[in-house]
Amino acid sequence: MPDASRYVMSSSGALVCISDVDAEDRYAHGPYSCLACGHIMVPALGRVRKHHFKHKAGRPAECLHETYLHQLAKKILFEAISDAMVAGQQYPLIRSRDIVCDHFAEPHGITCTNQQLPFPEDIASRFDRIDIEKGVNGFVADILLSSMATGERMLLEIAVTHQCDDAKIASGLAIVEIMIRTEDHIEQLKRSLDATSGSVQYHNATPLAPIRQNCTEPCRASGLALLLFRNGKAWYSEISLGADEYVTSDPQLVTYEVVDPKMGRGDRNWSTIKASLGEFIIRQAYDSGQNVRSCMLCQHNGGRANDNDIYCMSKGRNMWMSSSATTCDAYFPPSTIDDARDLLKL
Repeated sequence: MPDASRYVMSSSGALVCISDVDAEDRYAHGPYSCLACGHIMVPALGRVRKHHFKHKAGRPAECLHETYLHQLAKKILFEAISDAMVAGQQYPLIRSRDIVCDHFAEPHGITCTNQQLPFPEDIASRFDRIDIEKGVNGFVADILLSSMATGERMLLEIAVTHQCDDAKIASGLAIVEIMIRTEDHIEQLKRSLDATSGSVQYHNATPLAPIRQNCTEPCRASGLALLLFRNGKAWYSEISLGADEYVTSDPQLVTYEVVDPKMGRGDRNWSTIKASLGEFIIRQAYDSGQNVRSCMLCQHNGGRANDNDIYCMSKGRNMWMSSSATTCDAYFPPSTIDDARDLLKL
């Protein structure tokens, strides 16, 4: 791996980034030392390669990049949280918080708990002490946060090649484990810890109470819309409950019902659709006295031929099932509701 580091330790023990080095006075904060091995580092500020620090006498074999990343991440995270504590500013640990959405509870009996929102917990105000390489319950934390007021503790662990062992996780201690692969990952630690990402895990976290509000994303709830139009056409449409106006605002629509509401996509088979649509047709035609013209309700109905067609015994061929009856001169519905149920096998 190239001998190139973005950060070094200054003579005062502070981190120095290569971007902060002045070419006119490049050793102003020197001598610089390697975070991993402690050897002397020098700034390389050439015109071709990206600026970086490198070992003055060449990188020693025992100087591992993994060690550099671990030490750098630990120091940057420690400084970021410490500075926030001193300045009275926030340092967020972002977690996912469940949303309880009851927007469709009254009309459809659905309460959705399938979505989440990022929720920033300010750990700079939650804790009043921060220690580096601190022992707790027989373990050593990379960074230990603690509260004198509540007694609460949180371990921040940097994982480059080795993740937390099972014993530490099983201890029940609150542990935030941060996976680091590059210097760019470490830069993010200056702003926050994001436990909603795949690179940060929060072990033994205290659950967050769900928040009650309408969902912020397109609704995943669906239903089967049963539709009756002015020309007598009775049909159905799989709809998103959050976008039902697209279907139900049709000016030619006489009435509609939404049945079988559920979370996720409908994926309803024909037998389920036929039963719902058949009951809807019967209610509209015989109970409400609406004009209904459907091949399903015609005594020439010879059975469904495919997804779109029904076989008409009067015409001796397949007919478009959804609307052919609206202009058919051979349309012949049963005279009673019982005969209609027998025809539809309901």
